[in-house]
Amino acid sequence: MGTDGQDARGRTAPEDILGIGELARRSGLSPKALRLYDASDLLPPRHVDPFTGYRRYGADQVGRALLIARLRGLGMGLERIRVICDLPADAAGQELRSWWLQEQADARTRSTEVASLLTDLRTLPTEESPMTPDHTERTRRTDQTGHTGHPGHAGERSATASAAVRVAHVLEQGGVRATQQDAVHVQDLPGERLLLAIADGFGADDDLSGRLLDALGESLRTALAGGAGTPPASDVLTALESAWAALPDLLPADGASGAAVLAAVLDGERLVLAHLGDGRALLVREGHVEPLTRDHTQVASLVAAGRLTEEEAAADPRRAVLNRALAAGAPTAPDLIARTLTAGDRLVLTSDGIHAVLTPEALGEALLAGASPERTVQDLARRTLEAGAPDNLAAIVADLV
Repeated sequence: MGTDGQDARGRTAPEDILGIGELARRSGLSPKALRLYDASDLLPPRHVDPFTGYRRYGADQVGRALLIARLRGLGMGLERIRVICDLPADAAGQELRSWWLQEQADARTRSTEVASLLTDLRTLPTEESPMTPDHTERTRRTDQTGHTGHPGHAGERSATASAAVRVAHVLEQGGVRATQQDAVHVQDLPGERLLLAIADGFGADDDLSGRLLDALGESLRTALAGGAGTPPASDVLTALESAWAALPDLLPADGASGAAVLAAVLDGERLVLAHLGDGRALLVREGHVEPLTRDHTQVASLVAAGRLTEEEAAADPRRAVLNRALAAGAPTAPDLIARTLTAGDRLVLTSDGIHAVLTPEALGEALLAGASPERTVQDLARRTLEAGAPDNLAAIVADLV
């Protein structure tokens, strides 16, 4: 027996054979990811059963699997990973350093280009909206519930034939969690505007999400109403950004809790979103579901950049780890998004307790069924609960009618 665990004929000894499940456990790569790396010839098994297709690996392949997992987590392409894996340690280190130096240079170049483009965009003339405020229908009837902390509560927020927006929301604890850390907030704002927001808390403070949304709503109301010698804010985007800036002051000093927060302000035909974390905003228009937000995780960023496949992301154990959130030590500035809406559009906000559980097909089926907002949120909750609901869940559906 040689020192590399092989006999004289190059066969791996039985005691050094690992099944795909054991290699997955030791490396942190899922069996699905291991099969992907087999298909790309990056980590081929030592033996594949011709009848069952079961893969068997050598114990000496654990180190390579661990290295692949870490390099893919950095966003490195498969070809570069293959080069590094086949180099001795010192040469592999130099290759990694060279790759990282170029990544930093590319980031600096993009930063300069972004700054230049932002300057140019500020000087571009803006087209006048085809729908002026005088022709914007904004009549609503509201239940004035604001922050909702009751599991299973849903309320429709329209009545008259001239109503512009119909809203329903749902909040459930789910089938596993011992506490409710999600929150929903629906609030009328000055100027016939409407705030829709959800928050998904984490850590020890169960009430943090509700406090954050209440504070956001009050700050927005004050900014848009003016008062005490302060004129009302004329721009919703500026008011939302300013109100958001006060939220980090509400975080617990011990840094043990935080939240993902998603807020939408409907201002006539204009939608303004502030997004931080992994809540999702979806626009349903003419039979299609369009994502308006992107999860703030490293895995999602790698997929968006084409550095990680959807299959790898689905199998990555870090797929739910946030790198931006309202939390101590994390970047707390939100993505700010503006869109123009039209009659017939449906806006959907969900916490990850829903979209991380339902398949895209199931989610689309519920949103495109043509049901009222109230029936739609109830359907989303039912489907999620039937799927096990391992997390709290929250959703808001708003139809422009």
